[in-house]
Amino acid sequence: MGVTQVWLNGELLGVHASGYTPHEYSLGNSSSSFTSPAVWGGTNQLAVKIDATTPDGWWYDGGGLYRDVVLTVTRDIYIPTYGVYAPAIVTGPISPDHAAADAQVQVSVRVESAARQSVQVQGSVQVLSSDGLIVGEGGMEALEIPAGGALSLSTNVSLLGVGLWSVGSPILYTVRVGLHDGDGDRLDVVDTVIGIRQFSFDPDQGFVLNGIPTKILGAANHQDFGGLGVAVPRELQRHRIQKLKDFGANGWRTAHNPPDPALLDAADQLGLLVWDENHRNGQDIEMETLILRDRNHPCVVIWSLCNEVLCNTNDTVTDAKRLKAIPKQLDPLGQRPVSANNNGLNGNDTVLDLQGFDYATSSYDSWHSRAPSIAAISSETSSAVSDRGEYDNNATAGHVSGYDTNAPAWGQTAEVAWKAIMDRSFMSGGFTWTGWDYKGEPTPYAYPDINSHFGILDIAGFEKDRAHWYRAWWIRSSPELHVLPHWNWTPDTCVAPACTIDEHNTMLIDVWAFSNADHVELLLPNGSSLGSQIMQNYSHTEWKAVPFSPGNLTAIATTAGKVVAVQTVTTTGPAASLRASVKDGVGTPLAATEREVALIQVEIVDAAGSVVPTASNRVSFAVSGPGSLIGTANGDPASLTPDKSATREGFHGRVLGVLLPTAGAGGVIEVVVTAEGLASSTIRIPVSLDCGELML
Repeated sequence: MGVTQVWLNGELLGVHASGYTPHEYSLGNSSSSFTSPAVWGGTNQLAVKIDATTPDGWWYDGGGLYRDVVLTVTRDIYIPTYGVYAPAIVTGPISPDHAAADAQVQVSVRVESAARQSVQVQGSVQVLSSDGLIVGEGGMEALEIPAGGALSLSTNVSLLGVGLWSVGSPILYTVRVGLHDGDGDRLDVVDTVIGIRQFSFDPDQGFVLNGIPTKILGAANHQDFGGLGVAVPRELQRHRIQKLKDFGANGWRTAHNPPDPALLDAADQLGLLVWDENHRNGQDIEMETLILRDRNHPCVVIWSLCNEVLCNTNDTVTDAKRLKAIPKQLDPLGQRPVSANNNGLNGNDTVLDLQGFDYATSSYDSWHSRAPSIAAISSETSSAVSDRGEYDNNATAGHVSGYDTNAPAWGQTAEVAWKAIMDRSFMSGGFTWTGWDYKGEPTPYAYPDINSHFGILDIAGFEKDRAHWYRAWWIRSSPELHVLPHWNWTPDTCVAPACTIDEHNTMLIDVWAFSNADHVELLLPNGSSLGSQIMQNYSHTEWKAVPFSPGNLTAIATTAGKVVAVQTVTTTGPAASLRASVKDGVGTPLAATEREVALIQVEIVDAAGSVVPTASNRVSFAVSGPGSLIGTANGDPASLTPDKSATREGFHGRVLGVLLPTAGAGGVIEVVVTAEGLASSTIRIPVSLDCGELML
């Protein structure tokens, strides 16, 4: 937990005892009665001290100045930060395709004055579509704001046949509030992005969005990123969401704190449902800030009071009741229930609107029977552990097998945890622990591990095998087939239980396939078939003790007798060269602003261009041009290479580099990656001067 002190020209402006919520200080102006240490028209020194030496969590929550710093300049009469509340209410029937409806935006605006005299003010509202067309507008009553005072303005704007925000079609509108004086001169203008949707949490049907029962397929996530810690540039928030959507996720739990606002902006744009979490029970001001800041985001569908032991106070229930009243007061039209990830707060007499079941899969039915009129969701589930490219459990090396067989005592494998959710209509969905690996909590091991094994993605954003199980069962409309493990075995790497050696010195490998097809057949490199197996719902197929021989191991997936997918796992040659590319399109295009980054993926490949799944060569980055390397990662929880190192060992054939463009400098960034004994690779990334919005 960071404690921040802010000074201007040697005068203390204030102290903020939270590392998760924003805080601001008024500097007044040159003519106001407010006494300010600011030097108007001269040089000012702003000093910020952050003390993160007393963490308030059992994970890595970071420290330092790691989110945006904003300087806001207004006139004497202005709309303050979070001063616009613009809930959109569906007022007419939803169209048969669940895509449109009539609606009303009920806009309320707080206006504040630093002027020395009273002034008449009047507000106006326009609702704009994404292409800038006005779809609705309205005016507000003219009122007089006293000197140094405040007032509220409000109006309702009716909209006809507007598009609804949803996971598959996240349509957004802009509410533009203008503030004018009695002469019609503009005093302020504030744009607020909204989405129009109707949703509820039903105790029998679960989550219903725009009239459609929708299972929340979510993942809980901390806020750090490989190579960077918690100082995550804005563009990477979008990337973190898109990587989850790529395997079918539609939900994100902000564990265990208010998120970076850039994450919510991206969730609005990409169509992701957010469980928005307060850090601790009993922290009223923190909860107020969370609600005021985030209440206009259409992505936010649940307010959370707290998580597990962070809910515990001297009077847990009383404090929870008081915190629950805050969103009811500040977000009365938001439709959002209040929940928490805490089993002790559940039950028929719960203070919560939505019961949050923390693991305890076997209790779902009895807990639903205990409180049948109260909706429920799995607020945290699974906690399966695995590492990319590893197929045995090795506490010394700090690695966990990639087969979906490992989970701590409180959790379950992905298959077990999610079958319990998917098979029960009353379960609104759930949030896997976790979508991304993160620093800290190296369960089931300790040192040398420095980050978790829980993620579906490793900390660098490379998919683990488990991601394909989620893609198979969370995206049923698209055929999925994934075979594991790799097919590069030697007697030195053959370790039980995944690989054993029989009396004939033949290596025997356990082979799995994740698929959503009806059947999967496995063919050996010599072409012989090991037979076709039925794919059970939310499960996998498995062939024990498959004899290893180099070549192509092929799986064929069929549905209704037709081939829907084929995957071949090939024995590669030795590492021959490096191949650098832009990962997942992050960095194409790239603007000259420190809010964007480029992700450089380096693959260690053989002479045929196939990634060598056992390669661990040390890769070095050299960067020239208008940018710099700000971090590297490889997804290995036991890697002790510093985040900022320009040289990092490969982990199962892959390394990631993070580039930051130089603000205001266009041109071309050149990245050369080298490794001893391998052919190098060069990539060039154009940087444009079209930087869009400026943020100080």
